[in-house]
Amino acid sequence: MEVMRPDDVELLKQASRDVTRRLAGSVVFAGLRRRDRVPVSTVAGGHADRLKSIVLAPSRGLGGRSWQALTPLAVADYAGSTEITHDFDDQILGEGITSLAVAPIVVRRDLRGLIYVGQRRAAASLGDLIGAVSQQASAVAHELLIRDEVDQRMLMHASRLAAPPASAQAHELAELHAQLRAIAGRIDDAALAEELRSLTMVRGGEAEFDLTSRQVDVLALVALGLKNADIAGRLGLTVTTVKSYLREAMTRMSVSTRHEAVGRARRAGYLP
Repeated sequence: MEVMRPDDVELLKQASRDVTRRLAGSVVFAGLRRRDRVPVSTVAGGHADRLKSIVLAPSRGLGGRSWQALTPLAVADYAGSTEITHDFDDQILGEGITSLAVAPIVVRRDLRGLIYVGQRRAAASLGDLIGAVSQQASAVAHELLIRDEVDQRMLMHASRLAAPPASAQAHELAELHAQLRAIAGRIDDAALAEELRSLTMVRGGEAEFDLTSRQVDVLALVALGLKNADIAGRLGLTVTTVKSYLREAMTRMSVSTRHEAVGRARRAGYLP
């Protein structure tokens, strides 16, 4: 079982474009970490060939300092700053950049990349630069964390499917199934969320009725023995809404108890 992870570079490109829309006239460039370096891979508002020649290392340049400290940094006068190594003056000054800010993309205390924003004239304060780039770095880090969680759980799922599950393994598989569906509900990428939900379907089941994604989410947690209040907490719903989803699912399956609902959903391929 394999899920095609979206291109992380495309995520970075979108974040860079978002910053240029927020700060008109800005130059935004960013890169994801490759071992002990961060090569710039995306540019918005500047000359791509020039800025993509930048390859960051810890302690080198403003980005290197941000990498080491895992915190956003900025300089108002890049050319005259005595706090950085000026390794990349040809690229930065070649763009006419005067003020520069950088924010690290941090996932579980691990640097995954860097996002820069520079301006050719003092059109925005350093606080505005840091705020814009920090917000995008946080958004990218959050999305990368979700993608990592999906990858990890799918690997776990695949390893469990490799052998016939015993009762304990069956419970773990049901728990994993419910977790994957919960993650799908938090993903902003609608196509990825739908692909993930489709992979939780068990093929070869009956096809006598249709259940909605939310009804299956609720049934997946009912299968774990959770009460309505616990299900509501896990899915971010009210107890009344959980009851409504469960009642409608039971009606569609023509069953009258929670136990029957879980069994029928399993036979239909909605649950493992």
